[in-house]
Amino acid sequence: MKNTMKKLLFLLISGAFCSNFYSQSLKFQECGTDELMKKHYERYPEEKAQDDAFNLKLSKMIKSGKLASKLNNQVYEIPIVVHVVGDGSAVGTTNNKSDADIIAWVNYTNGVFAGNSTSGMSGTSAILPVKFVFATKDPSCNATNGINRINASGLPKYVSGGVNNDNTTNAVTASEITTMGMWDTSKYYNIYVVKKLTSNAGGLNGFAYYPGGSNDYAFMATSASAVNAQTLAHEFGHALGLRHTHQGYNETTGDCPVNADCTLEGDLVCDTEPMKSLYHSTVPQSCQTGQINPCTSQLYNGGERNVMAYTYCFRNLFTQGQADRATAQLLQYRQSLINSQVASTATINNSSTLTNACTPASITNPGGYNVGITSVKFGNINNYSSNYKQAVNNFYENFTGTYCSGISKTTIPQNSATTLTVAPGTNNSHIIKAYIDYNNDGQFSETTELVLNQSGVTTGSFATAQVTPPANAVTNTPLRMRVIGEFNGTAVTACYTPKYGQVEDYSVIIETQALLAVENAGLKNSSVIFKDENFVSVRSNAKISSVHIYDASGRLLLRKTDIKSSEFKYPVDQKNIIITATAVLEDGKVITKKLKF
Repeated sequence: MKNTMKKLLFLLISGAFCSNFYSQSLKFQECGTDELMKKHYERYPEEKAQDDAFNLKLSKMIKSGKLASKLNNQVYEIPIVVHVVGDGSAVGTTNNKSDADIIAWVNYTNGVFAGNSTSGMSGTSAILPVKFVFATKDPSCNATNGINRINASGLPKYVSGGVNNDNTTNAVTASEITTMGMWDTSKYYNIYVVKKLTSNAGGLNGFAYYPGGSNDYAFMATSASAVNAQTLAHEFGHALGLRHTHQGYNETTGDCPVNADCTLEGDLVCDTEPMKSLYHSTVPQSCQTGQINPCTSQLYNGGERNVMAYTYCFRNLFTQGQADRATAQLLQYRQSLINSQVASTATINNSSTLTNACTPASITNPGGYNVGITSVKFGNINNYSSNYKQAVNNFYENFTGTYCSGISKTTIPQNSATTLTVAPGTNNSHIIKAYIDYNNDGQFSETTELVLNQSGVTTGSFATAQVTPPANAVTNTPLRMRVIGEFNGTAVTACYTPKYGQVEDYSVIIETQALLAVENAGLKNSSVIFKDENFVSVRSNAKISSVHIYDASGRLLLRKTDIKSSEFKYPVDQKNIIITATAVLEDGKVITKKLKF
C-alpha cells in the first residue's frame, strides 16, 4: 500500500510539472511583428528594398550551395539590456518582475536557442547560434547587471492599459516607453517587458523589428516573459530575419501560401513545410501533430511545433534552414552587436587629452531621418554607433576620454597610408567628411586637414579614404579626428551646426618611423599578433581578454571572449586570404594586426 501511494504521489507531481511545463500548448499566442513591419516598410520603403535585395542574394547563395560554406559553428553572443517597465507595483510582482525572474527567463531562452531539452526543445531541433549575455556596462560606463527599471507609474494610460501602437485611448505607444530609456541599439539589444501589449487585432505577446532597419528592439508582454514560454526566442527569430512559418497565407480565406520558390516565397526557408496559421478558423483549436497538413496533403512534419509558428502545440524546434538564414542575417546586419564590448569584463582604455575644439550645441532639424554615422574603422579604431536619434539627441558624440563601449583611439604611421572607412546612417543619401587636426591648434582646415569628403553615400555602402599624414603633422601627441555624417547636399564644415545628421570625435596619434622601429624591436617583451604557419597567434605579457578575427570584407570569423591567457591561437584553413585580428588585453590595451595567408 505504501509503495502504491508513493507511485501515485509521483504521478501526480509529474503530471503537475508537465502540465505547467507544456502549458504553452493551451494558450492562443499572437505576435505583432507582421503588422509592425508592414507599417514600418510603408514609412521607410528604402528599408524594404534593402531587405528584398538581401533576400534575393540569400536565395542565389542557397540555390548555388554557397550559403552553408560561408557559415561556421560559432555561437555569437548578443549583449542585451532588459528594461522592466513598472506601473508602480513592487519589484517581484507580476507587473514588475524581479531580477531573478528576468535572469531565469533569459537563461531559459538561451536553452531554446541551443536546442536544450531543459528548455523543452526537441532532440531534432537545429541550434540557433546565438546566446544572450547581459550587459555589464551601461552607456555611462557604470557597472550594470543588464536589467534596467523604468518607472512608468507617471503615465496613467500605461498604468491602466499598457502599450498599444494602434489605439492610445487607454494605452501609450511603444515610442513613449523607449523615450524613457533606450540604450545604444548598435551596442545593446533592447528588450522591453511591459504589463500589457495590445493592438487593433487584440492581445499580443510580443513584437520585434527585422534586422538592418532604423528601429531595432523588442517588446514583450509580462505574461509571455517567463520560463516555459518560447515567445522571446520567437521574437528574436524575427530580429534575425525569420518569418512566421505561415508567411504568405491568406488571412481571410485561410488559403495556403504560394511556395513555388521556397527561397523567395512563404517564410523564405526550404526545410519548413508550407502551412497556414494554425490559429485560423479553418483549423481545429488543438495541437495538430498527427493530423493532415492541408497545404501538403501529408501529416504535419514538425511545422506545427516550430518556434516561428502560430500553433496550439508546444513550440520545440527550429530547422537547419532557419538557423542558416538567421546566421546569414546576423552576419550581414548585426556586426555591431556581435562586436560590442558592453558585456566584456575588460576595461577599454580610450583616455586621451586633446586640444579643445569647437563642438556643436544643437541640431537644426531633429527628427526620424536616420542620418549620421553607424561605424568608423581607422587603424585600431573599430567603433559602431547609432545614427542621430531624436530620443537620445545624439547629434554630437565625443568618443574620446572615458568612452568605454568601443575602440576609439589609434596610432597610425607618419609616412604611410592608413585606410579610413565610415558607414552612413540607415536611411537617406549622405555626405561624409572627416578631419584630423594635424597641427593640434584646435581648428580644422578645409584645405590641409580634410582627409575624407564623399557625397552620395547610401546605406550598405561606405565612404573610404587612404590617409597619409603630412610631413609637418604633430607626432606622438593625441590629435582630434572629427567625422561627420549629414544629409547629402548639405553644406558641411568642421564647426557647422548639424542639420539632420551627426558629428563624432576620435583620438589619433601619429608615430614617427623611428619610434615604430623601437617598438618593433621590443616586441619580444610586449604584446603581438603574428602569423605562425597556419595559425593566427596572439602573445602578450598581459592576459588576453578577447580576440576578434575578420576577413577582408569585414565579416566576423571569430569572437572569443574571457580567454584569460597570455597566448591564443586560431587555425586558418583557407589560402590566399587577408584577415585582421584584434585583441583586447585585460589591462585595457588593444592591438590589431592584418595578416595574409
